[in-house]
Amino acid sequence: MRLFISIALVICVTSTILLLNSSAGAASWPQWRGPSGQGVSAEKNLPTEWNGTKNIKWKTPIEGRGHSSPIVWGNRIFITTAIEGPLVPGAKAVKHMDGDKEFIHPDSVGANHKHFFKVVCLDRKTGKILS
Repeated sequence: MRLFISIALVICVTSTILLLNSSAGAASWPQWRGPSGQGVSAEKNLPTEWNGTKNIKWKTPIEGRGHSSPIVWGNRIFITTAIEGPLVPGAKAVKHMDGDKEFIHPDSVGANHKHFFKVVCLDRKTGKILS
């Protein structure tokens, strides 16, 4: 397990260095809340409303659950996903309470399973999974 975490860390650090050293286009969104970390885009005439069919260029099903901010770099979009694996004997979700009532927090779903984390790269124009 330690080896897996170490390899994953090396991959993440290397990927970050490569991304930071690449030439990003004007429309790149390299981090949470955008290029300056303020959640502001310099793009003009962006849609202010959308739904399942309005102002949607493409949809691509992605296995697992996502919890991160997408990275847009040139013609690539990078996202992460957590894919549920086998049951971990004895593992269970943390108990959440709302006053005196127990409830299931959405993030605790699958807490009794091992998870595999993946970075997925998509083509920005088509939504096609590239890796």
